[in-house]
Amino acid sequence: MKTVGTAQFIKGAKTRGQIKVGTDTDGSEFHLPVLVAAGKEEGPTIWVQGCIHGEEYGGAASIIRFFQELDVNQLHGTFVGVPVTNPPSFKARSRVSPLDGANLNRIFPGDPKGTYSQRLAHVLLNAVLDTADYVLDLHSGGIGCEVPFYMICKYDDSETAKKSMWLAERMGSDVIWRSAGEAGTGGTGTAHFVKNGIPTVTVECGGGNVTEEHERDFKASIRNAMKALNMLEGEPPVQKEYTVINKADFIFNGEGGLFVPACKVGDVLNKGDLIGSIINLFGDVTEEVRCPSDRSYIAAIGHRYWPSDPGELIAEAIPIED
Repeated sequence: MKTVGTAQFIKGAKTRGQIKVGTDTDGSEFHLPVLVAAGKEEGPTIWVQGCIHGEEYGGAASIIRFFQELDVNQLHGTFVGVPVTNPPSFKARSRVSPLDGANLNRIFPGDPKGTYSQRLAHVLLNAVLDTADYVLDLHSGGIGCEVPFYMICKYDDSETAKKSMWLAERMGSDVIWRSAGEAGTGGTGTAHFVKNGIPTVTVECGGGNVTEEHERDFKASIRNAMKALNMLEGEPPVQKEYTVINKADFIFNGEGGLFVPACKVGDVLNKGDLIGSIINLFGDVTEEVRCPSDRSYIAAIGHRYWPSDPGELIAEAIPIED
């Protein structure tokens, strides 16, 4: 019988299990929770994961709810949900691991002899390669930022990347970050999934508190992808046109203080337009944060009056390509 970790694939049933991914300093084990729903009919296996950055909770919550609501009698193929892929980071409410300071989504393919996060990346990559035909990786702006609802695809001339783009166009957003070149590879898990022949889409949505709208959009993106893959009945949405963005500018503040945004996520700004300001505790403006390029889609922005350290990521501005 096919398994992932201790979770079994049983046709027409939902099961749950765990993948062991190392141990803590006291010897207790770290496990990834695994939710499996297998339809009675044959079809592909879709792997949906959340919390690779531990403080991006919307993806985890939406995977859990989607699994609970999914009717296996209507399912062709198999849904595998991993709500939390980075347990130490999740427990610490942190983007990076408290164990080794690593950003898990920058160190793939990992190292079975490395630090905890490097070993985790190695185990996770191999679990996906052994299990999945398609991958959805759910992200948000985390605690400190908000992002709009959009998709990201690693893009090159490979058939896998083209299939990823095809899937992203059917998941419910009219904005797609087509991440090409070295900026789209790095050490992300998604880039390595694509490199190994698995079409993959990153879903970005929300941040801070998880709203009903965020949950709805995350779950809709999963459902639409499964419709596109004929795993669920129905036609996925196809937009009349898409805004394609690429080559992000990551914007960091130079002064510490309270961030006061002057725009919203999803706005399109030109070079020199005000993104927001930093004020000190007397209310004085100590820094103005401005857009570095024309026709830039604001893909992330810090929360209103969020306390910000010097050098903190405060916004992402991604030029519109097409």
